[in-house]
Amino acid sequence: MIRGCLLIGSGCALYPLGWNSEEVQQTCNNLSDQFELGTCQLGWAYYCTGGGAAAAMLLCTWLACFAGKKQKQYPY
Repeated sequence: MIRGCLLIGSGCALYPLGWNSEEVQQTCNNLSDQFELGTCQLGWAYYCTGGGAAAAMLLCTWLACFAGKKQKQYPY
């Protein structure tokens, strides 16, 4: 699960490297470059993906911290 979170997070981090392609520059009035969108805007899906990857990473870390703790034994 952690590997998946890291891969999604790295995909979100590397995504802006493609903004200097010819297609994106034509769409964004030739003002886009790497990590600079020009007149274009990011959609909500990009933010949701990044937030989901961060939340999954935190959740996995939190669950891993409690996985090794011994639970109380109840005399039933």
